[in-house]
Amino acid sequence: MLAHARRRVAWGGAREGGECMTELMVTFAGQTYLFAPGQTVSIGRNPDNSIVVPDPIVSREHARVCWQDDGWTLDDLGKGRTFVGGLAVGSAVVQQPLEVHLASPLGPALLIELAATGPDGMSAVLPGGAQQAAQAVQAAQAAQAAQAAQTAQTGAAGRSWAALRTGQDEPAAVVTHTSRADRPSRRGWARHPSAIHRSRLWRGDVSASYPRPGFERLPTRLDRPESPGGDFATAMHILLPVRSWLKDPGWKQGARLLVLAYGLLPSLFVVLFSATTNRSAPGWAYSLAIAPLWAVVFWLLIRPGHITKLIGWLMVAIVAAVLVLLPTVTIPLENKLDNTASPHNVLPWIYGVGFVEETTKALPILVAALVLRWAWKITLDVRVWMFLGTIAGLAFGVRESVLYTASYLAPGSHQSPAAIPLILTFAQRVFVDGFQHAIWAGIAAFFIGMGVNYRRRRIPLIMFGITLPAVLHGLNDWATQLASHWLWIVIEAVSLLLFIGYTMSAATIERQVRETPLFRGESMIMDRTVLPEERAET
Repeated sequence: MLAHARRRVAWGGAREGGECMTELMVTFAGQTYLFAPGQTVSIGRNPDNSIVVPDPIVSREHARVCWQDDGWTLDDLGKGRTFVGGLAVGSAVVQQPLEVHLASPLGPALLIELAATGPDGMSAVLPGGAQQAAQAVQAAQAAQAAQAAQTAQTGAAGRSWAALRTGQDEPAAVVTHTSRADRPSRRGWARHPSAIHRSRLWRGDVSASYPRPGFERLPTRLDRPESPGGDFATAMHILLPVRSWLKDPGWKQGARLLVLAYGLLPSLFVVLFSATTNRSAPGWAYSLAIAPLWAVVFWLLIRPGHITKLIGWLMVAIVAAVLVLLPTVTIPLENKLDNTASPHNVLPWIYGVGFVEETTKALPILVAALVLRWAWKITLDVRVWMFLGTIAGLAFGVRESVLYTASYLAPGSHQSPAAIPLILTFAQRVFVDGFQHAIWAGIAAFFIGMGVNYRRRRIPLIMFGITLPAVLHGLNDWATQLASHWLWIVIEAVSLLLFIGYTMSAATIERQVRETPLFRGESMIMDRTVLPEERAET
């Protein structure tokens, strides 16, 4: 595959006796690629693709454009949605220029259009809607139709009408591709740009996940395709395309698997744990079920990049460290520093609860960052450490929620009138406890990453990063002891707003720190090089 500069030439029509082959032109990021008929154009984030789109929201193998019987066809591979004209499509015929967006209607954009190569070897772009180009297409199709008719009369190899009706190719030795114009019985009707072959849907060759318009006007002879079982079976295959579903790569998408799992988990918990006497089982079950959902949310907010093997192993090590430190360090320290009997004194809640628990979650992050920096000379983006901090917080919150929910379910811990508060408290621990610990640990980990990257102010940055969430944590727990809990809601809202603010401005804060002599040090994030012409414009 070679990249070609776009060459737009005046082309009023096909030359007499000349050949005109429809080629494909794909424009992305200011670069145009030209593909000959018969090639398969793969689009995605993987470097092996024909068109590489280096955007994290794009799948590794997102879409492809293939040469079909009636021209080029764009197919969504089911790993990420593909949008044409703002609508999600599974397949689209390239009959006119298509403005394609990947992953979302505002995602990376590609322009896919047809080009024609004449006898002189020059490529001409055929823009949709232009009268001159339309006349050129009609002239080219008419020339090809005449040539195809002459070939059929002389007995030359071609595709038979029987092969068209059955949807199967003839032996390779006698098949020669011709355009749609060589099928006289199919003249006078056109397909919608997003239509697909019914035979491909019947065989399960394409995905039926997305609705697609059918033929705009079908000839009578094609209204009853030959299919096993007659009309009823045809209707069932269209309305319940099980074969296409089974072959659809969309089953490998994490979102669909999550929906499938979380739709069944609550019922499975009822069946598995209804007869158990272990009071920790409900806490483990529901907390571990909710934690991955929060992890996905944090990944979407922070955007730390790809989860590599290194980051995966760091996640495992951090979770293990938190689960070990909580019973061996955190709980004994809290018991020794416990002076929270009086709700009027807030300081014991800050140093006896906030600092102890936030240090427990921050310590594995700090050790991992320093080991990577000193032993392997690896410096990670601060957003990666922020995400790993949320994982540490989730692990801490899950373990803490299990301890609390087990105590709530202990005999004698509640009376019948307190059933509703008990249920609400159980739900708060299961659904929110890990989330709260995650946002505090994420803030601390952000500053730990900054401190590791900038040695000049390492200690102040790390201390500030632990102190800020520790104060919020202590105030949060102290507010739950007051007669009115509205202050508790306010502190939670402040913590959440701070976390979201850091997720939005992490790169900006690091750039300002890097440019300020007070913090200047080493960082893996470098300023973008300003080109001379950009400097002249400013």
